[in-house]
Amino acid sequence: MQGSELLQYTHLLAMLVAAGTIACVITGISYFFGPRSPNARKLSPYECGIEDIVPLPKRFPVKFLQVAMLFLIFDVEAIALYPAVSVLKGAAAVGDGFYVLATVGSFLSLILLGFIYEWKKGAFEWIS
Repeated sequence: MQGSELLQYTHLLAMLVAAGTIACVITGISYFFGPRSPNARKLSPYECGIEDIVPLPKRFPVKFLQVAMLFLIFDVEAIALYPAVSVLKGAAAVGDGFYVLATVGSFLSLILLGFIYEWKKGAFEWIS
């Protein structure tokens, strides 16, 4: 790398150092000067102002967590598809259409493979 190319990275390094310094200073100020008076009420877990019920009346179902994770996985992959197609559109205009087809096709096949895996594992049984 030449000196001018390294100079471009010094700005990034300075920004990272400044951000880290600010984060450490703010955390240190709150640690040293913040009020500390722990008691049982402050140390108890907070859940929407509802008093703790011990023991729990029944086992907590986690099906909605599974649905949320599946949504995130497939939603993020679908959102990632748009920039990939936008970037590869320029390659298709140059004449690399097969490259674009292979790249997007492999991405979609991975999404489909994940969907089939989840289906075989029974992740969609909550629907019925």
